[in-house]
Amino acid sequence: MLRIVFFGSGGDGSMVPLEAVSRTHRVIALVKPSRPQTWLRRTARSILWRTRMGKSAAMARWARIHDVPLLEAISGSDSELANQLKRLRPDVICVSAFPWLLGREILQTAGRVALNVHSSLLPRHRGPNPWLWIYYHNDRRTGVTVHGMNDRADAGVIFAQKAFDLPRGFPVDRLYARKAALGGELLLQVLDQLESGEASSRPQEETLGTYAPRVPDGIKLVNFSEWDAERVWHFLRGLCPRRLEPLWDRSERQVRYKSVLGYTERDCGKTGGLVESTSFGWNVYCRGGSVQLGNSRQPNR
Repeated sequence: MLRIVFFGSGGDGSMVPLEAVSRTHRVIALVKPSRPQTWLRRTARSILWRTRMGKSAAMARWARIHDVPLLEAISGSDSELANQLKRLRPDVICVSAFPWLLGREILQTAGRVALNVHSSLLPRHRGPNPWLWIYYHNDRRTGVTVHGMNDRADAGVIFAQKAFDLPRGFPVDRLYARKAALGGELLLQVLDQLESGEASSRPQEETLGTYAPRVPDGIKLVNFSEWDAERVWHFLRGLCPRRLEPLWDRSERQVRYKSVLGYTERDCGKTGGLVESTSFGWNVYCRGGSVQLGNSRQPNR
């Protein structure tokens, strides 16, 4: 049984792998991110904790139920946290859905290795936001990677990786849930192999590496003049309502669509990116067709 310190932020991307790991290994501490607290943030945080709406409440509840200390990191290079981990002497650090790259001092507190669960097929889409770029680059296959951590983001050796086909227009929330479950399975597999001495790894192919940065809200990404209707539909529908492409109609009013209904492959000779109002919402035109946007929510099937 390996002694694990688990880093996460409290969403399903952390909690599902944590539950998987804890089935056969001993979790000796949890670590969640903390931010400098202004008065307003302290007040909001207090409300979230009382109502159990904050993501970190899930980690706090798990720590309380399992009688495990819950530690806070103020950064990825938190020297106080590193000192706490040195005293705990974990065999393995496990990271899943944690927002910061961990510094060398923290990584070296792991007696054997530090592992990260990353939601892409590394070295493709290294970085904090693989979800967006999987859809943006029109990937037909995706997956999860468990890799060793070093001082470069998502660049360590690969211990386990599994791929699957990405259906067209597949909702990102469902993709997130599927990857959380798969990440838990792969992480537990690697830990069991480490314990038995059967773990093996391979370096990443640097020439294939791509980066997946965060993108601020309000940034246009879709190239309506070059993308065909099916690709635009796949991107918009897959990410809706988590991310909405900034759009404006002819009157310069912002289009606040709530669903992506379908697409039509018929060249209407209209400028890519043009938005026209309809009875159901809007048509947005692109290369060789148009995509239909709804003004009411539709269930993601």
